[in-house]
Amino acid sequence: MTPFQAFYLYFSLVVLALAWLRGGHTERLGVVVIIVAYLSAHAVSPWRMDDFRVGEAATDVLVTLAFAWMALSRERWWPFAATASMVLALMVHLAMVLSPDLDGRADVSARAGLGLLLIISLLAGVAERWLAGETPVSRSLDWRRPARAA
Repeated sequence: MTPFQAFYLYFSLVVLALAWLRGGHTERLGVVVIIVAYLSAHAVSPWRMDDFRVGEAATDVLVTLAFAWMALSRERWWPFAATASMVLALMVHLAMVLSPDLDGRADVSARAGLGLLLIISLLAGVAERWLAGETPVSRSLDWRRPARAA
């Protein structure tokens, strides 16, 4: 694992935990989308046509649609940034199809940077909630067991 990959992994884990604990419903939905995308991308990563990663491209299309839906149906700005980074990731996939002579490492490195941009946009959304003084969802939930009726 390269130092960038280690940083990306640990930074993502910290941001996802922070978004889950300090974010609202939109941020929590973003965390779920990112985790499901991460797991499904690993499951479908063997699906390839030469250097084109078909499974990962299909996953990225679904993630883009999920963030676009969030951007249009929620009242937060960060899903727009997340959608934009995912659209750019789709453009990288398209470049791999249109230019088969490109190296597969260029595909992975470009999408890693765009994935980091997606994580940073989620972190900015959580920071915005905190700066606006909005209460996180985790504080509004009652974690205690209900009292038993006598």
